[in-house]
Amino acid sequence: MSSILEPQFIQDFTHFEQHVAKLIHRAGWTVETAKPNQPGYDLVAKKENLVVAVQVKWLKNNVNAPQLLKFADFLDSPEGKKFNFGWFITTKGFGGPALALIRTWNKETKIRCGIAEENKLVSIDGLDGIYHDHDNKQYNESVTSKKVYFGVFTCKGGVGKTTIAAHLAGALALQGFNVALVDLDPEENLQKLVGDGVFVPNARGVGTNVQVFRADDWHEDCARDCQIVICDCSPALERNPEELVKRLNYCIIPTTLNPLGINKHGKVIQETVKGIRKFNKNADLFVLVNNFKDPGIRRFELLKRVYFSAYTEISKTDNKFHCIDPQEVCIRASDLLYYWGIHILENPENPASRLAFDLIGGRCYPREDFINLADYIERKAGIGVLRTSYV
Repeated sequence: MSSILEPQFIQDFTHFEQHVAKLIHRAGWTVETAKPNQPGYDLVAKKENLVVAVQVKWLKNNVNAPQLLKFADFLDSPEGKKFNFGWFITTKGFGGPALALIRTWNKETKIRCGIAEENKLVSIDGLDGIYHDHDNKQYNESVTSKKVYFGVFTCKGGVGKTTIAAHLAGALALQGFNVALVDLDPEENLQKLVGDGVFVPNARGVGTNVQVFRADDWHEDCARDCQIVICDCSPALERNPEELVKRLNYCIIPTTLNPLGINKHGKVIQETVKGIRKFNKNADLFVLVNNFKDPGIRRFELLKRVYFSAYTEISKTDNKFHCIDPQEVCIRASDLLYYWGIHILENPENPASRLAFDLIGGRCYPREDFINLADYIERKAGIGVLRTSYV
């Protein structure tokens, strides 16, 4: 077993940066230090015609998904485009959601990840990294003893409940979990879009299953191998089985961020929270902005201020109510999500089950956003089953 460079071996960031530079230089690269206060990267590595931005993270904990996404966004920026690709190098390891994100990327993605050991850099990627199958088996076995229940619910239709339920299930499947989706909405849109289920592959061609069940057909024995159950709830609370509502550990309440809808949605969400709390006092509730379109800095600050003020009273009295800052986590508007479901129109007789997880130019905003959502819920409320990591 190799000796991984733990933080105590390197006393501070500067020493770790120097250590990483030496390892890269030893591999045959020319290494330069970035300009002071240069955002986005710490080192520049050059070899022949290649120029690489290197971000160095001296951490005592595992890397999380938002840290990787921030670097990926930099590489897509005008400043980042001058680099052929980027290396993200850390001291310790990568958490479950971060590993899931890495495993979805392909060779078109510009970011590469690694861990600095005492004598070498160890590559982490979805194709030939060191996240082995036996690790994945151990990871799943550690969480099979208890199912985690999510509900996606609001007293208003048309805000993206089904989209969120299906793609959150996909994001969790990418992390190695078998997921059960329970369609509680009488419209049964979930089954129309996903069918009986969908297989979610990762970049290595293996993956896990998302199974879909009708409300009338669901019981615990249906999915003994599923660690996570996600309920696409009916907008009418009384139509959702009371026993399932009581089981929910987490509930996601989708909304939109637009001038005409904020106050109206705020009142709907207040009623939604009251309805859930009649049956379930312990679930963590998360308000999530769906279909987010960046309105510009000035308008965004105004919208966000009104958005938070709509939930001030709930936040004061309910310590398990979380209004998610859309700057941290949101579901961005994208063509992939907009056209999700077109497979039904193309082949209504036999539609193929699929999610909006296709990579375009090495990136997929829906994948990233839903993995980021799972990571956020874990950090705020402690799902517990997502933090195991392997190096």
